Amino acid sequence: MHRFLYFALLTLILLSACGQIPLAAPTSTPLPSNTPQPTASQTPSPTSTSTPTATPDITATAAANATLAADEVISDLDKVLGDSGIPYQDGHLAWQQDKPLNIKMTGPDQGFVGIAEDLTAGDFILKSDVTWDATGLMVCGAIFRSEPDLDKGKQYQFMFLRFSGLPAWAIEVHEFGQFRNSPTKTKFSDALDLGNGATNEFVLAVEDDHFTLYLNKVRQGTYYDYSKQRAEGSFGFLGAQQSGDGNCKFENSWVWVLE
Repeated sequence: MHRFLYFALLTLILLSACGQIPLAAPTSTPLPSNTPQPTASQTPSPTSTSTPTATPDITATAAANATLAADEVISDLDKVLGDSGIPYQDGHLAWQQDKPLNIKMTGPDQGFVGIAEDLTAGDFILKSDVTWDATGLMVCGAIFRSEPDLDKGKQYQFMFLRFSGLPAWAIEVHEFGQFRNSPTKTKFSDALDLGNGATNEFVLAVEDDHFTLYLNKVRQGTYYDYSKQRAEGSFGFLGAQQSGDGNCKFENSWVWVLE
């Protein structure tokens, strides 16, 4: 199966001055002419000034958000991998999902969707919450260490199966859309919730030639591919089904790259 955000202050001062010069007593001397009263002058009003507007520090905000997101991932990893020996404390958050991704299918169908197109990695931890909805057999999963062409490129696939009474999963190598081999073979796990509409969390830790898988926080084991067929590559999600209508929905996903 196959691939499945972002005083004004005004003051008015009016000064006025009025005065009158008294007239002298009548004499034979001609009366002086009237002197014009001084005109009151108005002091110019100060111009209003605007209070400077604060400029948002976009870079600082983005850095703060990234730190918060990384702290949340570390908290998740502490719960799942705290005693595993996997050196996740030395890694960093390379990608985090910001909206759900759906792979919808009708009839015998399969599909895939790429994530973080500019991201490639060899050693990493990939996490996702996957909800499956199907009338029949359904496969959901992830692509990793893939060549750029997710459809036909050589790649690893992690996939798990929804089918009544069959809680199966596997890690496989595919190329040209065809199965090549499986480092894990097919495994079965009661940790998978097979209910239609159920959500299952997977955490996949990939280091060099070994892969460690957790399903709903239950460790499934560590598996080896000594052939090291792909050392690094791209990521994606996949879905496939045999018949009817189906959907694999991926949420709360992230990639944590190991240093």
